[in-house]
Amino acid sequence: MMNKRLLVEELLENLSKDYVNKKFIPILEADVVGYLYYLWISKVGDASKVHLDTRICGFEDSRFDFVVGDVNFHAEKPCIKPELVIEVKSFPRGFTNQQRRKRYLHVIEKDVPKIGKLKEPSDDRYILLFDEDNYLKGFDRKSKSPRIDKILTTRNIIDSRIKIIWVNKEGETLRWKIL
Repeated sequence: MMNKRLLVEELLENLSKDYVNKKFIPILEADVVGYLYYLWISKVGDASKVHLDTRICGFEDSRFDFVVGDVNFHAEKPCIKPELVIEVKSFPRGFTNQQRRKRYLHVIEKDVPKIGKLKEPSDDRYILLFDEDNYLKGFDRKSKSPRIDKILTTRNIIDSRIKIIWVNKEGETLRWKIL
């Protein structure tokens, strides 16, 4: 398999292009995860290692949005030995500020710590923030900084090797970067 980071970057390019061309119109987080699955299968052609909303071996009490890896059927409950993990949080159009804030706090209090507990794969752990309304550019009053900076600070405290993918709109385009 090719370099996973390059593959993730290619998926993000295609997701952005399809969004701009209105081939991908998400309204919920599951739409983003589902489209990643579609793009992965379109590129790799094999769904045997791709798992959605799944358990990772050693973390059976948590579920992860998008995981690439082999299934361990010898565990008490089948689980995945991860090669790539992507946790997705969506901030779509149409959500209230209260809904967005709840998602923002969930990233800080739950998603970053959950991904941080995974030690493997050490370099292929991502949190994808699909920020359609640029909510994360806004100001966090508690930290007195942009919300995205608060997420990055939390990530740096827990494990700086976790990659944050920030997907946001700029005019009519969808831009992404790995932070």
